[in-house]
Amino acid sequence: MKAGCGFGINRDVNHNEMQQNILPELKDSDLDISKYDTVFIGYPVWATDVPQAVLSFLNEYDLTGKTVIPFCTHDGYGAGGSYTTIAEASKAGKTLDGLAIEAKDVPSAQDTVTNWLNSIGITKKTENSAENGETAIKITVGDVVLDGILYNTVLAEEIKTYFPLTISMVGYGGREYYGGIDFYPQHLEDGQKTFENGNITYCEAHHNMAIFYAQTDNPNLSVDVIPIGKVTSDLSVFDDLSGSVQITFALAE
Repeated sequence: MKAGCGFGINRDVNHNEMQQNILPELKDSDLDISKYDTVFIGYPVWATDVPQAVLSFLNEYDLTGKTVIPFCTHDGYGAGGSYTTIAEASKAGKTLDGLAIEAKDVPSAQDTVTNWLNSIGITKKTENSAENGETAIKITVGDVVLDGILYNTVLAEEIKTYFPLTISMVGYGGREYYGGIDFYPQHLEDGQKTFENGNITYCEAHHNMAIFYAQTDNPNLSVDVIPIGKVTSDLSVFDDLSGSVQITFALAE
């Protein structure tokens, strides 16, 4: 059997199950889901949605009221409708932003996963957030002041030395505000072509910073971005902004 044939067979079986609305039976397990408040759901995207076996799991185990976090691999078309399917089928109390990685990028995705976990707050926390190395910041957008954090990365620390930093940003695609900066960071890291709502990023190719605020269910980008922080306040302010705006990043007092 050639490598990958088993995967293809499983995918074909899943497609037949989807067409016939069949939920496959799961193997017996002694998993006690009641012990967990947060549950990660990982899967490949097949036919733009979750595999039927994942729906079997969500049907069998009670995740009502829990925090559910989806992550998936795909062949270039993103998460499809899978995040919505999981949010609805799990009856979760909260569904955090998911992560979708193209299959070919999985072997080199360690930094992408780390940045994602940081962005959704899944890190080893201490009572004092400063001990985690995250830096509290304020983002001023017009008359509105938002809360945020900078990650504990070398690139974020370098950019922080330029704070307070005011950038003329323009809206793009109903998902982000971006603007060029007048310095060239030296401590670059591996980037990614996905984003999560709230991400503050640096893009080497376009030499700009951006804030992503919408469309995390369709996060594919044409160039790599490097997450350096996250807006932790309500992002709805970005929905009503004009085409261009001055945004200032500063350390929290």
